Amino acid sequence: MGAALAISISGGKDSDAMLRHLIALHRTQGWEGKLFAITADLGRVEWPGTLEHMQAACNQLNVELVIVRRQKGGMIDRWEERRQTLIKRQDADAIASQFSSELGVQKEGDKPFWSSSTARYCTKELKTAEVDRYLRRFKSVVCAVGIRAEKSSSRAKKPHYQVRNDIATVALKASRGFRAKEHEKWAENAIALWKERNCKGRLALTWNAVLDWSVEQVWEALGTTQEELEHRRSLYQAGSVVEALSGWPAHWAYVSGNRRLSCSLCVLASSADIQNGARHNVATWLELALMETQSGWSFQQGKWLNAVSIDSSEQLQTTQEVIAVLYSLKLVKHWNSTFVIALLRTAPTGIVALWQSEVHMQIAEAIKR
Repeated sequence: MGAALAISISGGKDSDAMLRHLIALHRTQGWEGKLFAITADLGRVEWPGTLEHMQAACNQLNVELVIVRRQKGGMIDRWEERRQTLIKRQDADAIASQFSSELGVQKEGDKPFWSSSTARYCTKELKTAEVDRYLRRFKSVVCAVGIRAEKSSSRAKKPHYQVRNDIATVALKASRGFRAKEHEKWAENAIALWKERNCKGRLALTWNAVLDWSVEQVWEALGTTQEELEHRRSLYQAGSVVEALSGWPAHWAYVSGNRRLSCSLCVLASSADIQNGARHNVATWLELALMETQSGWSFQQGKWLNAVSIDSSEQLQTTQEVIAVLYSLKLVKHWNSTFVIALLRTAPTGIVALWQSEVHMQIAEAIKR
């Protein structure tokens, strides 16, 4: 019917596989609507090279990549903003009476400012809302999302497709109490109703296009296997970073040891991914650990980033070596001078030293130019 197809990607393997699958399907089926990929950039909490990885994939597949961002800043900025809001709301006497038994420091506010499984404003505000803001320009649009039922029981209960309530015209919105099959039936009825009304208003759908895929299908779509990943991880751990990453079709963080790709440090990540994220993103780890110490609230309930065991000075050197390889393989790009200046103005003083080598590199290159 000519609806736009927006393929929502994050740099993770599932959305990478979906991107390739849907581009091929769009072309073989002769769908006439606009085709593009879209991603929400969460700022410095992202893994290095994430945007570069997605852009390279889109360039290879000859499809446009739309990048949206929260105007007030990324994920870390949003956490700090919520932290300050909660401090202001809390009565001063109540603040003084609460202490962290784990660290023996005063807690700020009456609840954590970090997002969580029950307070996923990170996904809602920084991703979905920003994507929807862009999608509103289309009269009819299908937004494909790369979630898979195999990953969790909650995802297994998702419908294959449903009306995208936040941006669909009022008459087409679905009830919030619907189950998966009811959402699918309502979406079919909404399409029919929209056609009957001569396409009046906006028809917007969410399509979980790889919901039933297995992880083996995902790797196959990317031209690799789980066995190949394990082999490359062994090479990486042995110090053969160039050999491990050269020609790898997915994000490099999988080879470094991560089981899933999200933020470099995610409130919903496993302990192993938190450890790996901290080891490879030392500056982000220290910035968030500092926010923990200052606020008295742990990053994950009962789990502190402060407790992650790494030698920051030794690991920083290792990280710099890995980043050098990523630069050489063009998996990440050097920061431009405007970004460096903005970052130094907003970053906590204690974190700036960790970026000095990167800044010096940028200054040296600017002088050469």
